[in-house]
Amino acid sequence: MITDLLLVDRLNKDLAREYVVLDGRPIYRIVWSEDQLEIRRGMTREYYGSIFIREYFSVGPRKKYWYFQNPCWVLEKLTFIQGQAALKEIITELVECANGTYEPIFPFVDKNFVPLPVSPLVVDIVLWKLHNPTTPLSPSQLDDLRVRMEEKEVAYFEEELGKGERSPLFVYGSSVAVSTNQLGFSKTYKKEYIEK
Repeated sequence: MITDLLLVDRLNKDLAREYVVLDGRPIYRIVWSEDQLEIRRGMTREYYGSIFIREYFSVGPRKKYWYFQNPCWVLEKLTFIQGQAALKEIITELVECANGTYEPIFPFVDKNFVPLPVSPLVVDIVLWKLHNPTTPLSPSQLDDLRVRMEEKEVAYFEEELGKGERSPLFVYGSSVAVSTNQLGFSKTYKKEYIEK
């Protein structure tokens, strides 16, 4: 389950070539979670082994993905904070986020948080889904979709069942066979009564 670093480098180069902001930074990147640090302002607790020493307010590098159970590869996106009030609020904790911050989009882990190898196909699917979002359907739209799909299915099976069966002219007891010449004649025939 080891991911080749050459694959990650190639994917990062492709992402940097295809998706880039004006200052040259890539919009998307793949990083190793354990290597990521961010400058945060907050309370720091100091321990000597298991003994608590002190707690103090500081600004410094902290692990970005401290909450991941196992280290893994992460697809990140460069995001910018909208509005001065929101930016001011976030800068109080994340000191260096004024010019955008990389946020996780997709960690390469399974449902049990076991790390997975980086897959170019998964990266393509995630990016395609980000760039082509679909809106969720309302219950009435889902019902309409279900009805249309059922109607198409019924029409398909009626057509399939109708292949090779007898003409509807032979279905009923009073039906008679009519040739195509007779059908053409009936369209042009003018009804006149001539007495013998």
